[in-house]
Order: sequence, then structure tokens, then C-alpha cells
Amino acid sequence: MVNRKNKRGDIPVTILVIGVVVVCVLALMSFLSSTAKVRSSFVGIGALEEMNIQREKNYFYKTSWLVTADYEYMESILDYAKENSIVERKCECGSECSSYAKIIVDSSSENEISDPLLLLSLMMQESSCKAKAFSGSSVGLMQINLIHCGEYGLPEDKEECKRELLGSPQLNIDVGAKILKNSYEAYKDGKIFQGCSQRNVLYSGWEAALRGYNGWGCGKDESGSVFYSQDSYVEEVMERYEKLKEVGNYAEVLGKGNLFQLEITNQFPFIKRKDKFLFSAKFIEQ
Repeated sequence: MVNRKNKRGDIPVTILVIGVVVVCVLALMSFLSSTAKVRSSFVGIGALEEMNIQREKNYFYKTSWLVTADYEYMESILDYAKENSIVERKCECGSECSSYAKIIVDSSSENEISDPLLLLSLMMQESSCKAKAFSGSSVGLMQINLIHCGEYGLPEDKEECKRELLGSPQLNIDVGAKILKNSYEAYKDGKIFQGCSQRNVLYSGWEAALRGYNGWGCGKDESGSVFYSQDSYVEEVMERYEKLKEVGNYAEVLGKGNLFQLEITNQFPFIKRKDKFLFSAKFIEQ
């Protein structure tokens, strides 16, 4: 017996197959569309993350000075300080500004001093950048007290020690940086300073390091006169330090020197110097 095909039964099957195909096609299209959206979203997220990374770099380089504190930059700061008084001090480095700039940057790095400009401010406070400065008990650029002879690689004989400190700016700055760093390690957690005027001030961190560098007691000159002005030593150095930072940050804006080679990046609104991000375009335009 020959069975006849059930044509009526074929219709629902055909519709079912077509439906399955349509659903599969729609599912595939939906998947491809969602994949494209996800990919697009990840691209957007990636771009946002990249911008955030660059912002973090910008902040890090600006606050840590690991990039800006190069020789050329420091030399430009010294050149400015040579011509302009900053908190009652100039840097009278003459033709040695360039060599001092290199020494300051290298010594700061080697001794993990937070910012070379802090070391420069200290040097200006101590000697106004005069290599042959001598106060009777302290000598050279960083006014190294002769009580340190026999330490930091210095000769024990004070006359020989004095000659070396006066004859070598490199040695003088290096020893000053080491004394400052040791003072930081000793007092960074905080110590109260009375001074000559019973100020009762608590210093910590690098301010305490500066106080230790100058001394925690009441200073007197050779005649026994009290150095009341030394009580504000830390504040003067820190004020000058902040001014020196402003010189670097705003010199381009104020027209006081071409300190930065500026270039706007293609992707983000940052200005970079020597391929490192420093300041936002908005910051420069202020």
C-alpha cells in the first residue's frame, strides 16, 4: 500500500522551521549588535582609563618633581633667582649656575630629598649661593659647620676640612644634602622648637629637617648676641621654596622666561615636555 503525503501536516512543520530560522537570525543579529556595543563600550572605557592614567601621571610628575627637576629646568630657576630677589635672597651663582643646577639635582636624588628646589632654597638661605661664604664656624654654599669635620668623608683636621669645603661646590652641596636627609630621618615624626623667643612650635617632616639643619637651640653670634631672626629660619626657607615653585610653574605664563618647551598632545588636553605629561592646557592658559 502506498502512503499518501500529508500536505496539511507539512505546512505547520514548514512554518516551524521558518520560525526557528528567523529566531536564530534575530538572535545572531542581536548578539553581533551587542558585541559591537560592548566592544564600543570597552573602547570608551579604555579611553577613559587612559585619560585617568594620564591625569595621574600629570599629578604624580607635577607633585613629585621627578620629571621637572632636570638640569635644564633647575638652571633656568637659578638664572631667575640670580636676577630676582626671592624672600630677601638672590642666588649669586655667577657663571656657575649650570654646574650648581646639576649638583643640586643629583644630590637631591641621591639623598632622597623630596624636591631639589628645597635644597636650593636652603642654599640661598645659608649663603646666597656664594661658594666662598665663611661665617667663622660654617663654610661654603651650604654653610657646613666645622663640627662635621671627620664625618661625611671630610678630613678631621679643621683647616684641611675648611679648604676642601670651600674648594669644592660638589662636596659642599653633597654634604649639606646628607646633613639635611639625616636631620629628616631623626626628626620627621615631630619635635617642638622653643628658640630664642620661646615659640613652642611643633615641626615635622621636612620642616623639622630644616630646623635640625639650623639647630634646635637659641643661636648666638661670636659676640654672644642672640640670633632672634633664626627663630623664623624654617618659615623663610619654606616660603622661598614655595616661591621657587611658582617661578617654575608660572614663568611661561608671566613671561619671565622660556622654561618649558610646550606641546599639546593629540589625544588629551595635556601639555607635555620631553614626552612627559606635566600640566593641563587649562592650567597653562590661566
